[in-house]
Amino acid sequence: MAKVIRTRWVYRTDNKWTRYLPRRNDAVKEIDYEKSGASLRHYTEEIPEDQRPKQASKLWMAWLYRDLSGEPKWTKKHVENLFGADYKVGRMEVFRNTQLMNEELWKVKHLIELRPVEFKDGVEPGEEDIFSTHLHPNGQCEVIQGGHVASENELKLADGKQWTPKELGRTLNKKYHLYQSVFEQNVYTPSNITVLK
Repeated sequence: MAKVIRTRWVYRTDNKWTRYLPRRNDAVKEIDYEKSGASLRHYTEEIPEDQRPKQASKLWMAWLYRDLSGEPKWTKKHVENLFGADYKVGRMEVFRNTQLMNEELWKVKHLIELRPVEFKDGVEPGEEDIFSTHLHPNGQCEVIQGGHVASENELKLADGKQWTPKELGRTLNKKYHLYQSVFEQNVYTPSNITVLK
């Protein structure tokens, strides 16, 4: 016959004696990469010397390739710290190739696409070339020679009227909803319209 334990009492912090033991917390917890031996440092030691790049890139190009639905809150927090509070899937961001930044990117490696930024012809852009550079999705960065940067006065319309985002949206929606496809076989096409070929 099994022994029944009836006199086991556990003292709780609310100053009451209770008979039931506290339940285990089996919830998923954030992974400590360093403690579990899965940090970036542990993986770089395994790469053979001949497969390591001779010169590391100074910049990384990264973007989220999928939505964060179903991800835990700490992963969303890491993404928010890296990509900002207004992060979007597919929007490209550039990061410095430092140890601290690489450790942060390692925590969201399953959500991002990461590529090194390589400069075409080895020419790195200077401070005056910032607005005349083009970064391609494959990681190639080229400096467009003779690139012209428009000033704020050049961007304003000639008549002086600037569209507000609300006015622009209203006008585009009006044009979109007034557009109707006209086909001869369409039963909704008015009888007085003919299609010329």
